[in-house]
Amino acid sequence: MQSISSPLFCVTSDVDWASDYAIRTTVDEFSRFGIKPTVFATHKSDLLDSLVSSRQIEIGVHPNFLPASTHGSTPEEVIGHVCSLYPEAQCYRSHSFFDNTHISFQMRARGFLYDSNLCLHLQPNLVPLRHASGITRFPVFWEDDIHWLNTNGDWDLEKHMPLFLSPGLKIINVHPFFFTLNIPHQQYYADVKAHIPTLTDQAMRFHGPGVRTFVTHLLEALTGQGHRFHTLSELHQSLPISDFLVSADETAGRVTKHSDEEYKQYWTLSDSAKQAFIKESYEKRNITDPYATARDYNAKELEIKTIKTSLKQPGTLLDLGCGNGYTLLSLAKDLRNWPLIGIDFSESLIRGANQLLDQHKKDIHSFPQFLCGDALLYVRGVENSSVDYVLTERFIQNLPSADVQRSVIREAYRMLRPGGRFLMCEGSEDGFEALNGLRRAVGLESIPATSSDNVSAIRLRDADVEAFAINEVGFNFVHKLGSSIYFIIARVLHPLLVSPQRPRFDAKINDMAATIQAQMPLQPGYGSNTLWVFDKPDLADVNYSSQVART
Repeated sequence: MQSISSPLFCVTSDVDWASDYAIRTTVDEFSRFGIKPTVFATHKSDLLDSLVSSRQIEIGVHPNFLPASTHGSTPEEVIGHVCSLYPEAQCYRSHSFFDNTHISFQMRARGFLYDSNLCLHLQPNLVPLRHASGITRFPVFWEDDIHWLNTNGDWDLEKHMPLFLSPGLKIINVHPFFFTLNIPHQQYYADVKAHIPTLTDQAMRFHGPGVRTFVTHLLEALTGQGHRFHTLSELHQSLPISDFLVSADETAGRVTKHSDEEYKQYWTLSDSAKQAFIKESYEKRNITDPYATARDYNAKELEIKTIKTSLKQPGTLLDLGCGNGYTLLSLAKDLRNWPLIGIDFSESLIRGANQLLDQHKKDIHSFPQFLCGDALLYVRGVENSSVDYVLTERFIQNLPSADVQRSVIREAYRMLRPGGRFLMCEGSEDGFEALNGLRRAVGLESIPATSSDNVSAIRLRDADVEAFAINEVGFNFVHKLGSSIYFIIARVLHPLLVSPQRPRFDAKINDMAATIQAQMPLQPGYGSNTLWVFDKPDLADVNYSSQVART
């Protein structure tokens, strides 16, 4: 779910049977600031027709469902009447914000896509809402008569300015009659309201602080600071309601839920049975979701960024446990004419990889080959010194035992050409424990090492895996990268801010954390996601080392 991180401004106007003089006065003042208002019409007017045709305003309708309405005696009659006024209108706001479910459903059936029929006066962090009818609702942030009723006519702009500059939708609603006569309070309005449809001059304009002085000074301040004003249709197009809806589970299709009994049983299985269990779990994923194998899409994207930084000259790259191929396809957008091979034991994920390949073929410069098979068996058939890169991305940590993990590292060395590179993007036990230590220090619970929805992780001890890869296998250590800044924000600061609510992977703060991390050094230490980069010594290095040893 998105939030709106800065104020988004829109000016609307409820005509409320105002005279053409009042409408013209108000629209002209908005035009002086380069503002195109969304005007909700109560009646047909040659002036409104002209303003619509010249694109000085955006038109909506303002049905009156109150008793004794001139629009009709039933909701159906009212709706029919206002639709006949401006058939092209796609938005509405009811007079006095009158609302009920039946009316909203009828308006949606007549083709209205969005409304602004809710007043949440001076409430920050407003976002579009979805009504049960399917209509998108844009709440009003400020309205002139609500202001004088709530403040008893306090028009001190400086007092209210911080609220206008707070994040969220800022729909400002002004009535032409109130604006033209600069209405200051309810009593003044009561004295002059009989002139609403007939006003032709400003003889009754209030000389002092009121609606007009407040709105004019507000618009001067906002435009002076460079703020842009949008129409409601622009907001509707640029802020799709789907971005603001919370799904029941943002990890749906990216996680396979297991019962506690299944989770406990996993650790009693043989290595082959564990592999079968994991394969069955992955078969249940959403195969065309780019993040089908990663609950945290930001962490996934940072992994890909980290992998890209460690690629050198072009060569054949083999991705073991490639899932639905999203990482290879992401790399293929930057790599030109690289041989890329991905293998995974999940038939459905490989099917998804080929579907994603077809979707992205216009955007990529290398075309991966996706193979379905057991990667552990596949590597045994790969010739010695035949590939330039071996990539694992959370493949080794999901293998059934430490012995099997070490066997893959040995196979990676054997398959690589001299000078080839092993990109091991896996879970660090040290980084995982450091992050949990920080969480405990600030009063958060530890993240469990494994769980019913993260069954199989066997993370690697940094010193142990590095010693094994270097001393026993023969790799040269190049560097180790991670996303500590991201994990500190996303797994520590974020939970602290939303407690006692559950932190969501799709929260805006996580997106911001990823943006910050992308601009900072990729340092390991906090969070398990770590990229170890090892090179296989080339022949010159080996010969030189042997010569030095003999000397």
